[in-house]
Parts: sequence; structure tokens; C-alpha cells
Amino acid sequence: MSIMVFIRNLVLVVNITLFSSWYYASASAAFLHRPTATSPPWLLYRQTTKHHLNHQTSLSSASSSKQNVYIAFPGGGLFFYWQAGVLAYLQQEGYTLSEANLSGASAGALSATLAKMNVCPLQATELALSLSEDANVWERPLGLQGVWGKLIYEWLDRLVPEDAEARVTQGGGELHILLTPVPSFGKCRISQFENRLDLINANMASVHLPWFLDGKLTSNFRGRPHIDGSFLARPSDYFDYDDDANEQQQQQPTILLDFKRDPLMKERAMELIKVVSKQTIWDILERGKIYGKIMDANGEFRALTRY
Repeated sequence: MSIMVFIRNLVLVVNITLFSSWYYASASAAFLHRPTATSPPWLLYRQTTKHHLNHQTSLSSASSSKQNVYIAFPGGGLFFYWQAGVLAYLQQEGYTLSEANLSGASAGALSATLAKMNVCPLQATELALSLSEDANVWERPLGLQGVWGKLIYEWLDRLVPEDAEARVTQGGGELHILLTPVPSFGKCRISQFENRLDLINANMASVHLPWFLDGKLTSNFRGRPHIDGSFLARPSDYFDYDDDANEQQQQQPTILLDFKRDPLMKERAMELIKVVSKQTIWDILERGKIYGKIMDANGEFRALTRY
């Protein structure tokens, strides 16, 4: 390896590390500040002051106000599998999310999308591990760096069903995906999808960690550059709160599926892009199932419909 190639790779790794720490810290800080200080830790309440997003695409109408369940999926990299574990618990216990409004950013966008598509989290995990093994991720000196984007795209392409566009609107609940447009670094919440490919591309833009996924700074979505949707995201970005909502609508609960709520996972937060063993991934998923049971025992899923 020439000295110039070595220096280029070194700069790339440093940039990735700094950016990862920066966007993780910003996302963590946002979710540590709840809108209502006296609220239980798993609830966020609708606010009467509407936060205006930097829209780059049309958003869905306020029909979401007809639903009383809002589930937020913040980003978390590797800890997607924790969210997958919670979703596996919900499926196991007969809960359906078709009537809920789901909103996700970064890895959370993947969770929200697969939940809306009713994809089995266990099968999704098995496929992710199989694709990673085929790409020799565990043997590569740089691990996921440079190949993660291609793997995620193939993974989504094989998991998202052909009737995805119809499934997005089934049951009355909505699907929202957060993107961060460049260079404004505002927020764009995508709630309408032209077709299956458009849905996949929205996810790819939402998970785009600059340089790390595919060596590119941004990901183009509908002809415009974007990066990771969780970067500088605030709780109010996940749903469109209505200024004219009545008192009952203003108190509709949002279930927060954030791995940092789990004490055992929070202490490992800086591992979000680390390559770990297959068994560790399954352990994280199992921990998500356990925490889902804890949430259920605390009554956090009481507003969800069961079969």
C-alpha cells in the first residue's frame, strides 16, 4: 500500500469516527429532553406549537390525527437489532401495528418500514447475517465500511414485498421516514411513496452515514442529496403535530423504541457501527425481546390492537 493510499484511508476513518460521534451525540441529546418533564419516560405528548420541517417533498395530510398510537424509531446503527427484538416480541404476542403511525430515522427507518410491511424480524436478521457472511464482513480489515450500503440495499430489495405501496396505507396507520437534506441540514419527513423502489430509496437516504456506507458523502433521493435522518433530529420531527388538535388529540401517546432506554444497551451506545459477532447480534435481538416484555408489563402497548 502506497503512502498516499494509507493517508487517504486514515483521513477517511478519522472523518467517519468524528461524524459518527457528532451525529450520535446530537441524536442522543434530542431524545434525552422530553417535551413534558413529568411524563413517564416512554411517553411523548403532542405539542400545541407546530414544528415546521424543511419540506423537500409533499407530506401526508393530517389524517394521522385519527389514529391514537404514534411509534417513534430513532436511529441506532447496530442496535437496529434491539428494535427488531421488540418487534419480534410484539408479533409473538399478537400485536398488530397496521393501525399505528410509525416514524423512523436512520436504522429506525428500516425498523419502521419492515414493521409496516409486517416482515418477520427474525427472518430479516437471518438474511442480514447471511448477506454479511457472503460479503466476508467478518474477515474484511475495514468491516462494513464501504460495503454496508450495498448490503442494506440488497437486504431491503429482498425483504420489501412487491405490494409495498399498498401496504403503506393498509390499516389506516401511516409510515414516515426522516431524511436530512444537504446542505440545509434541516429535516424532511417522507410520508408518501411513489412506488416500492421509492420506499427503498427513502430508506437508503435515511441510513446514509457519509463516506462509511459506500464511500460517498451523500445519498440522492428524488434527485437531491441527503444524509442520515437521525442527524440533529428532534422528537418533534417524527410526527406532524397539529396546531388545531383538541385536548384529547394533544395527549395521544407516542411509544419510543429507543435502545438507549434500556440500561444494558445504553452503556454500549458507542458501538453503533462496530462489527460484532453473529452471536452478539442475536443476543442484542433477544435483549430487545426481553425489554419489549418489560414495556408490555408497564402498560406501554395497551393502545395497540391485538389479534
